[in-house]
Amino acid sequence: MSNDTRGEVASLWTFLPYASPMLAYVLLTQAEAYIPEGRQEAWYPIAYAIKVAIVLVIMLLGRSAFRDLRPVPGPGGWALAVGIGLGVTALWVGLDGIYPPLPFLGGTREGYDPSVLSPAARWAFIAVRMVGLVALVPVFEELFWRSFLMRVVIDTDDFRRVPIGTVTPLAAAITSVGFMLVHPEWLPALLTGLAWAWLLHRTRSVSACVVSHLVANLALGVYVLATGAYRFW
Repeated sequence: MSNDTRGEVASLWTFLPYASPMLAYVLLTQAEAYIPEGRQEAWYPIAYAIKVAIVLVIMLLGRSAFRDLRPVPGPGGWALAVGIGLGVTALWVGLDGIYPPLPFLGGTREGYDPSVLSPAARWAFIAVRMVGLVALVPVFEELFWRSFLMRVVIDTDDFRRVPIGTVTPLAAAITSVGFMLVHPEWLPALLTGLAWAWLLHRTRSVSACVVSHLVANLALGVYVLATGAYRFW
């Protein structure tokens, strides 16, 4: 194996722990659209549980990326993360319905109402859904957007040379637009991406972004369950 080939393999292994969970989640989400008509109510919870399991395994295989969760912020940083997370939830709910959907982003999200399931199946789905949105998504998305891609934009040759928490205006803009492109709720997603880029700059901690993301998803989940606004799910 030549030195160039070894370098390419090494480069591949440096970004796989960051990119593979994100890619798997996006592709499996797209695959859910191919569930046959008339089978959505019964098959979607199973498909979602399989997606969560697959992404969890991929995350554990690529757990070397977890080292980017250090350093952790101080008490002020944690408080700021929680506050921004709650603000993000308010943003998504408050802006709902007042901005036009973008067809190339899939239009309006098609939510899943678990009330069509039996009580046992409904609560099982809700539990798995909350695990996915609260325990998994914040970790792999923040490692991808705010740790990996943020630094790739800053140093395309070797992102590892860029200290965790480094943010530039260009990197903040690109990662926020990227975050927007994987969410039908494009306007709150764009603003959320910018808010978490600022949080990263302020705290120099990816963990702060993870906690803020976790709080936002948890608060939104509680809102959905309390109001029945399943269009957010």
